[in-house]
Amino acid sequence: MKNVKRPDNLEIIDRVDEKELETLFRHESKPCVSLYIPTHRSGRETLQNAVRFKNALETATELAPDIDWKPASALLDSNNAKFWQYQKEGFALFASPDIMRAWRIPASTQQMVVTGDQFHVKPLMPMVFFNTRFFILAFSQNECRLYQCDMHHCVEIRPNDLPNSLSEALRFDLQEKQLQFHSGGQNTQGAGRKTMVFHGQGVANDEDKDRILRYFQAVNKALVNFLGPGTDPLILAGVDYLHALYKKTNTYPHLVNEGITGNPENLKAKDLHKAGCSIVRPLTRTGLDQAVKNYQDLKGTGKATSDLKQIVKDAPTGRIRRLMLATDLEQWGRFSIADGRVEFHSEKHARDQDLLNVAACYALKKGASVFPVSMDEMPDDAPAVAVFHY
Repeated sequence: MKNVKRPDNLEIIDRVDEKELETLFRHESKPCVSLYIPTHRSGRETLQNAVRFKNALETATELAPDIDWKPASALLDSNNAKFWQYQKEGFALFASPDIMRAWRIPASTQQMVVTGDQFHVKPLMPMVFFNTRFFILAFSQNECRLYQCDMHHCVEIRPNDLPNSLSEALRFDLQEKQLQFHSGGQNTQGAGRKTMVFHGQGVANDEDKDRILRYFQAVNKALVNFLGPGTDPLILAGVDYLHALYKKTNTYPHLVNEGITGNPENLKAKDLHKAGCSIVRPLTRTGLDQAVKNYQDLKGTGKATSDLKQIVKDAPTGRIRRLMLATDLEQWGRFSIADGRVEFHSEKHARDQDLLNVAACYALKKGASVFPVSMDEMPDDAPAVAVFHY
């Protein structure tokens, strides 16, 4: 979905990606104010969306009165009432003297307003770093569809030369066969009809199998031309026996072995997407699993640590190579990059920052690999662990 501007000078974005996230964590104009509210997609609960935003915006205005908040306030005008009826699970606004951007985000978030030297981007990180792009090829002999997906979106696309069905891919063969039937006195149902397509739980004979294989060769050729040298996973969706036949023709190197079984003609895009996400999700964890093992191997050697104070102090220096942090808790406090002083607070003070977010932003700026996960996935029950360059 394209970015829209509503109102002037406020960019509202519907897709969180790595480039947009980098714009935020590299931003240096101060103060940086981050506002998050949970929102509702439908029903009477959507009336709460504008109320929550109004309350959070009042807090933001008090914390940073020198920022021009007029573009954000315009979202509360009566002519923007419908805007709050079309939200996702969360809404985030980022403002400084230089920029003002908002995101409709596909994940619920707690309501908070954070101001400091950096934007509070930690809630967005899982949506970006574990948001693998993948494709779903949903095929039967009657139709062929391709979906481009990530963990939050799924859209149907139509590459050039991708046949819509077996009859389209082999239309010349079918026309010839229909002529043969006609000359032999067989009852045909008209050119272009799918009477020659075999239906059932398996391939009836070698002739049917040969036609399907040539159909899949045409599909594979179109996909390889479209996907090019990319590394995005490709998932098949179809009945069992067609999976096996397609794999015989496939030349795309990133075809996922596990597929979605069943007739995709009976499945909506959201059903295919849900099934595809469950297949791809373990693939996104490969780097995380390696980072956890790396930390476990090195802890106690001086080359890794779970000391958050040390992590926050070392993040701006570029010493950190890999950083894992919990996204479902905050450690409020203050950090002075000038003298390296770190303060921890048991409760959030007015101008506190989440020190986990501080460490992540500095680490990202220095090129570290950052892995945002839930607290129950963190090694040693620590809110953050780091592996150093060595």
